[in-house]
Amino acid sequence: MNLKNLLNKEKIKSWLNERTRISNPPLKRTPDYMRKWGGKWYWTGALITIVFLYEVITGLVLLLYYNPSDPYGATQYVLNSIPYGSLLLSTHLYGAYAMIILVYVHMFRNYFAGAYKRPREIQWIIGVILLALTLGAGYFGYSLTGDVLSYDAQDVGKGIASSIPVIGNLLVNIGFGNGTPTSLFSRFLGWHIIFAGLIFLLFGYHFYLAESNSMLPSGKISNYKAPAITEDSLDMKPWYPYNFIYMVELGMFTLGFVILVPSILGMIPSVPILLSPFPGPPQNSLAASSIPAYPPWFLLFAYKAVDFSIFQGPTSYLQAMTVFTLIPIIYFLAVPFIDRKESLHPLDRPIITSFGILSIVYLIVLSIWGAFTPGVIISIPVMLEVLLPPAIITIFSMLIFSKLWRDGKLSVKQRDITISFYIFITGLISSIIAFSIFISDTREFLTLSFSIRLFLLLGSISFFGIGTVKVTPSLPENKIKTFPGIGYVMIAIILVLSWIIALNAIRLNPYHQAMLVGVALGSIFILSGISVAIYRRIVYKE
Repeated sequence: MNLKNLLNKEKIKSWLNERTRISNPPLKRTPDYMRKWGGKWYWTGALITIVFLYEVITGLVLLLYYNPSDPYGATQYVLNSIPYGSLLLSTHLYGAYAMIILVYVHMFRNYFAGAYKRPREIQWIIGVILLALTLGAGYFGYSLTGDVLSYDAQDVGKGIASSIPVIGNLLVNIGFGNGTPTSLFSRFLGWHIIFAGLIFLLFGYHFYLAESNSMLPSGKISNYKAPAITEDSLDMKPWYPYNFIYMVELGMFTLGFVILVPSILGMIPSVPILLSPFPGPPQNSLAASSIPAYPPWFLLFAYKAVDFSIFQGPTSYLQAMTVFTLIPIIYFLAVPFIDRKESLHPLDRPIITSFGILSIVYLIVLSIWGAFTPGVIISIPVMLEVLLPPAIITIFSMLIFSKLWRDGKLSVKQRDITISFYIFITGLISSIIAFSIFISDTREFLTLSFSIRLFLLLGSISFFGIGTVKVTPSLPENKIKTFPGIGYVMIAIILVLSWIIALNAIRLNPYHQAMLVGVALGSIFILSGISVAIYRRIVYKE
């Protein structure tokens, strides 16, 4: 074979394809609308996959330096004595946070879309189990640092396990060891790895079912009727390069934010300890005495429920966890068998939709409540005052909208759905702000000046959100399609800017300026994602 043949692009492409099979992977084709701007909701599972792979890679590196007999010392060694150690540890932590948030988003998106209906019942059940395993892996990993938050989280977990009748002591022995710190952290490290392994195994089967059942098509295609299957057709573009390039774009953005957010927080002094990308002080230090007993932020909702006076007593942990954790998990596991109707439209199943909305509201409200008032006992009247109004308003509103929709008096268009989504987000932000003020025991929210400031704040958020949705799909895409040269110039500028950032980041100190390197690296990933997005619009017209 001569040099000319070796350099022949088509021959190289054919050789690679024959051996890698990259052009013909065993993956389903997807319609074009799933790769549009609004189509990102179809790929939340892919975002979880990207973050999980990042967690596996960074976790294996951290495992090389971990020492269960001196967890806090090992953590400090990673932070101070290995190059970019603080960046590695903080992004692994925030990667776990991102994965938990994305699993929630993925589950609730599929819940409201009716993706638990036939033929996806088993796929849905495995997804709910994966959510529980993700929270478990996050809990055990969060508790490995050996700081005061680590011990607090372990105390909360031990209290819950010990309150379970009959098997409580057995669970404490299995989960928390024989009482020595080395045994405790060895068990937690083992459980963290076991849970991660179970996630890997179950995710493989979950992914297999997702490919076999295909992505849930849009309501316009399925007419909101189950079984909703995306039929494979010849007019669909192949997975490679269309979906592959799209995955690269999403991966760049996802990793960019996973790295960028903790890097920025790591350079800000006095970040709240629940959100800090770094461990807290050691357990027996003077600084630790001023920190309330917090569990991980993603378990604050269950932790606050223990403070409700209705659950007080020797079995308070068990009662609270049963009502606010076990029963919701059982409900979500059983929902495919509870809701057997063929309709997928949220307004055609108002009670089911209401339960989903209330799950999100209670999850957020209880978490904030736990963060602001840790250990403060909440009386039954106050509990009802906070939790009952959202239930009444949500259920009655959904019943009214459902009746109007069934009677043909409520026409729902895509633009209405988009606007209503931003109104929902605005209302949620408003509720959180008002609730935060309520639990801080101040009456400033009753004053006219505060009401005006709140109205302007939420109004600007709504305007920005709706305006972005209206403007983004039109002008830039059409400009790039009409004048592809502009797109290539933009890519060139971004690449030059990325190289400048990278060259400056290399010169930074890998120990004392690791977080600044993280800001640079996260920015490069995001800029690369923008470049891939522009490239897709130019070359593939998407």
